Amino acid sequence: MDFVPTQSLIECGRRRARALAPMPSAISCAPKGTNPHDSQRLVPHFSFCHICITMISFAKLTALVGLAASLVAGQTCFQGADEIGRTAPYELSSNGSVPLRTVISRDAASYLSLHFDSLNLPNGAVLTLSSPDGATSVKYTGGDRDNFYAEYIPGGSIVLSYTPPREDIALLDGVDAFRIDGLAYGVPPRPTEAICGKDDTKAAVCVKSSLPTQYTKAQAVGRLLIGGTSLCTGWLFGSEGHLITNNHCIGTATAAKDVQFEFGAECATCSDPNNTQQLACRGTIVATSATFIRTNKNLDYTLVKLNLKSGVSLAKYGFLKARASGPKLGEQIYIPQHPAGKPRRIGYLLDSGAQGTIESLNINSCVANEVGYMVDTEGGSSGSPVISPNDHAVIALHNCGGCLNGGVKISDVVKDLKAAGKLPAQSTV
Repeated sequence: MDFVPTQSLIECGRRRARALAPMPSAISCAPKGTNPHDSQRLVPHFSFCHICITMISFAKLTALVGLAASLVAGQTCFQGADEIGRTAPYELSSNGSVPLRTVISRDAASYLSLHFDSLNLPNGAVLTLSSPDGATSVKYTGGDRDNFYAEYIPGGSIVLSYTPPREDIALLDGVDAFRIDGLAYGVPPRPTEAICGKDDTKAAVCVKSSLPTQYTKAQAVGRLLIGGTSLCTGWLFGSEGHLITNNHCIGTATAAKDVQFEFGAECATCSDPNNTQQLACRGTIVATSATFIRTNKNLDYTLVKLNLKSGVSLAKYGFLKARASGPKLGEQIYIPQHPAGKPRRIGYLLDSGAQGTIESLNINSCVANEVGYMVDTEGGSSGSPVISPNDHAVIALHNCGGCLNGGVKISDVVKDLKAAGKLPAQSTV
């Protein structure tokens, strides 16, 4: 069992329950193997928050016990795919020879995504889904596809327009160009549990000048809308168009077929109020499906290869590399992410203003033997890269929210992919 320095304990208490008064800096946690008869008394972690108690005042001891109890009661959360939507039945089909225009609405929805049972557009036909003001528009032409959610449209209404081809219309009479059997709609965001103090993450655009390399590396991080209702984060891994995220985000080949992979979701200015809004500052959806390459539930990772939309290039986003040797205790970190589906943010600071670091190399978090850190994350951050500013290589795959936060050692992921012969090109340093 690992223990974290007292300062991290203070951070944990400040964020989790506001119940723990700062303790003198001279108090420190005992390492592994401490004699149980020593003056220090060690309390094992509860729900991923590692606690060290020395011979302190009864009042502080009571505060710590209260903190531990609150954690056991559920104050610490697992970070899974962030469920931001619900589904509802909705039926609509179109005769391939007849023009159609209709408005589909859901009161108070933050976004809508139509579920297509089938999309079989004849050559020359066009299906357009757009917001009422035309600011967001998605166009489909030709090709067949079944059982998928269309690209999301922000707000509570979608204008659907179908234009049949100019030729051979008679041949299309009675043939469905598409069939819609449901929709997903966004619901108000839930209060976050992973940030209990102030949010120390920064909108990526806010550090563009002060942390230029971190900003550039963050371009390889994307926002994932999975199955129309769940959010995670993923990142481009290697030079061949692969993306890595958590197994609990994309766990099967079927799930990989219905994901909206969005890059460049970032506001133009640091002062834009949309920097903190879910699904705001829309980027480019580069793919709506991916080929399933490999997953490992015990390491909570999944590797896919993006099925890019026609005309899309990933070159401007760059890609990340993993450090094959893994993380080092005490090294500084930063985490580019889409917490709660917000425009891209970068976490690197603690409430104290200190730089976040790897604080443990062996915590049993959402899976065994993870690294621990205090940098802010939220639901939707699952799958984010934990990066060292020393070499700007990925050292962990974030998968668990709490105090400490947890991430899978990327060295373990690399070993697993290498053993399976699935490691992408130019993916390690």
